[in-house]
Amino acid sequence: MSGPSSPPTNQTPIGWSSSQPDPDGKATKRDFPLPRSLANVKRGFSEKKWTDSKNWTREKPARASNRKYRPGGFQKPVPTVAKARKRLAAFFYQLKMGHCLTGQYLAWTARRLDATSWWCQYHTQTRDHLFKHCPEWENQQRTLWNTVSTETRKLPGPTRERHKTSIAELSADQRCSQAVLDFLENTDVGRTSGPPVAEEADEEASEVSGWEEREREEGLAEMRAEAERLGGRSRRGCFSFSFCHHSTGSKGAKGG
Repeated sequence: MSGPSSPPTNQTPIGWSSSQPDPDGKATKRDFPLPRSLANVKRGFSEKKWTDSKNWTREKPARASNRKYRPGGFQKPVPTVAKARKRLAAFFYQLKMGHCLTGQYLAWTARRLDATSWWCQYHTQTRDHLFKHCPEWENQQRTLWNTVSTETRKLPGPTRERHKTSIAELSADQRCSQAVLDFLENTDVGRTSGPPVAEEADEEASEVSGWEEREREEGLAEMRAEAERLGGRSRRGCFSFSFCHHSTGSKGAKGG
């Protein structure tokens, strides 16, 4: 009989956790990390991504000297805005990102010829102009800034005043969110792109009239072609009838 088999040379080491003693009765430190679920891994990636994004927006300079967007201190949506109507919340975030319907933004996107305000004919309609200086919304502006000043004095943080606060700072401060929502609710700021531009209206009217003229000409050409086709067929029918009648008459005369 052969002797006992020798133990295998390649053995897989086993790591023991601190709560699980080894065969000698001593606790060993775990050499490998705890298992993580897929959701936990995704959450770690998401937190790292948001941290990098926030650092980038704070460190990189904006295209213009006056930054239009200021990131808030939290990643979660503003609770006050989250409770508002969906359309009103959309106006708020468009205002916060600098993409609301102002003359400046519409001129930049080539949707209007210039940035002139369609309410007071001011040469540049900006967010700052609409929230502070436009005479169309003078009463709503007074209510807005009185509320902002009162709320920021009661709660911790810097006090927001009309002539010392930019719209980027106003929209980024959660203490002012309800006042901004009330202002957007009671005005038409961010809701309309103004009356149609006269040049654009004339151009559209000329395009419509030209299209109608082409349609009319094509219809008349089809009618003429159909008339010529039917006229040629009728003339050929008359010619063949007269030819047959003449032939029959001459045959009858010969037979008589």
